[in-house]
Amino acid sequence: MAKLTAPLFSIEASGTIGKTITYSRWHGRSYARRRVVPLNPQSADQVAIRNAMRCLAVGVHWANLTALIHPDLTLTDEQEIRAVTPSEFAWNGFITEKGIGANKVTYDACAAVYTALQPAEKTAWVDAAAALTPAIPACAQGAAGGGYGANLTAGQVFFTWVYALYAAGLLTAAPGAVPPTYA
Repeated sequence: MAKLTAPLFSIEASGTIGKTITYSRWHGRSYARRRVVPLNPQSADQVAIRNAMRCLAVGVHWANLTALIHPDLTLTDEQEIRAVTPSEFAWNGFITEKGIGANKVTYDACAAVYTALQPAEKTAWVDAAAALTPAIPACAQGAAGGGYGANLTAGQVFFTWVYALYAAGLLTAAPGAVPPTYA
């Protein structure tokens, strides 16, 4: 990116000329760049990935705020994840990658397991999510074309978080019908 001192012989320039060059300022510095029309695809696949990331982001946010410890671990989830995260990753990006998996395979497997649970078992997960400090909330979801989809329950978000811990190798067994009791 070229640094500009007096673009177009003016003190300051902003905007686009001829749908080709855009002039702007960033941190007090003037610059020019090729005009780019941003895209925000709302295809079913794109929305599905965004929904998976949104769900895991709720878990990451919860892990940032809690001091509770999973019964099969000795440290908080965040500390355990940081301990196994490769140096080139941030811990939250690492757990998000593990929770989604290549081509969303891990996230879809998790959703299939959760969907197969009985209604009473799903209610147990919702109750367990509400009992945490702070409680894990439900997660808004998008729909293809830019609309709103059905929210994930707090129980499904909690289940997905525990499944991501399993996918990262922190737990020896995948979550099942009985949610863990954090202390």
